[in-house]
Amino acid sequence: MRGWTFWIGFNVAVLALLAIDLGLTRRNARRIPPWEMAGWSGLWIALSLAFGLWILHTHGREPALEFFTGYLIEKSMSADNLLVMLMIFHSFGVKERFQHRVLFWGIFGAIALRGALIGAGATLLREFHWAFYLFGAFILLLGLRLLLRAGQSPLPREGPAVRWARKHLASAEGDAGGRFFVREDGSSLRVTQLFLVLLAVESADAIFAFDSIPAVFGVTRNPFIVYSSNICAVVGLRAMYSLFAILPMESIGLGAAAILIFIGAKMLAEPWIKVPNCVSFCVVASSLAASIIAGVFSRRKMREADRTPYQDLAGRECADAARKIFAEGRSRIAGILSLWAEDEEMAKLLAVPEPRLTTGVAVTPENFQAIHKANGSPRLAEVPPDQDAMEFELHFADGVQLDILTTKAPTAKGAIARFLDKFGEGIQQVEIETSDVDRAAAILRKRFGQTPIYPATRPGAGGTRVNFFLVTGPDRKKLLIELVELRKSS
Repeated sequence: MRGWTFWIGFNVAVLALLAIDLGLTRRNARRIPPWEMAGWSGLWIALSLAFGLWILHTHGREPALEFFTGYLIEKSMSADNLLVMLMIFHSFGVKERFQHRVLFWGIFGAIALRGALIGAGATLLREFHWAFYLFGAFILLLGLRLLLRAGQSPLPREGPAVRWARKHLASAEGDAGGRFFVREDGSSLRVTQLFLVLLAVESADAIFAFDSIPAVFGVTRNPFIVYSSNICAVVGLRAMYSLFAILPMESIGLGAAAILIFIGAKMLAEPWIKVPNCVSFCVVASSLAASIIAGVFSRRKMREADRTPYQDLAGRECADAARKIFAEGRSRIAGILSLWAEDEEMAKLLAVPEPRLTTGVAVTPENFQAIHKANGSPRLAEVPPDQDAMEFELHFADGVQLDILTTKAPTAKGAIARFLDKFGEGIQQVEIETSDVDRAAAILRKRFGQTPIYPATRPGAGGTRVNFFLVTGPDRKKLLIELVELRKSS
């Protein structure tokens, strides 16, 4: 597999398949449902499996094991990559129907980048044998770092490429219907917001390529095996994008950490211990399988934990239930706040890292009355007449604050009634206090591409000034955020 025939044939086949994919994407610029992405993901996995079996048939067992091991390593490293891409999209406010187009063109850049890095790595290892142990130490340290930060969301920041583009390239407002370049009123070519997003995605992929490629060199020195296993894993990222949120990142991160620690130790111990390829494959495959199984059970437990007994707010366990509900609301907004806090002015307006939060819980009218009575009948908030809602606040120790909301009439069409009809009782919103609603809303609109629900700040409950934003968090769940201007008594 050292001749140019393999390289040319492999790349032609990959580009042909991507061209078919591009034709479908261009014709259908829309939000792609998970079931459709599951089909595409299954297709890419099947094609990669078929290619690995072809290697087995034509070149034998050892090269095939090397290919499949490298493929699994790259797949295990994809979770953080996809999470960062998702957060980039939310940071730039990219519409869902355009996200897959950005991912698609990002794959072309990834192919070129990884080809260059693999060529450089192969040359380095051929000329300097000691570089192999340098790679091993790097991979081992990377695995330990990943182990220590498992479950934490890597936060994307604008890299040098994006900052340079903002400074030196003429840009157009908005996504321009999914285009990367536009001409406005006969002017020179301008880059769109979507082009800056593509630069950010490519920059993120470059970082992850530096992580994963040395790990595959720990399995095989054959550049074609390293390249083909990487590319087979990368071309499936677009399809995996709509599916990866099924599993908690903590379990996937632990699996990837275990794989990297094993590969790094294997590379450093090579002079004394020769680990067969079959053992490497089994360790990598079992680590990935264990992380997926752990993720399935973890997700099941999370769903059970989500079934918070809101009735407990009317019972003896009221304080404990309130803490759990408040903590759930705070966790849902943590990733969003991390992104917003990258803007210094926004961080000051929200008092990050310790903003004053209130978790809003929608309950049925019957439970609303029961919770209200059990907690001493606190004063009902003065809700504007055009809002079909009733609410009151509950305050507990350690800054735990809840808004209990319900609909005035179950048959009404207000926001609370629609929420209860669609989701049942649960966390309906998270309220964040700010010193200036108008300025915070302007920053979210301009810097983060977030459109407020109301075109202008409006009166809220209890004489406050408010506006609302429907935001998709890093976990891909939509959350209603209410920005509330600080009360005079605060």
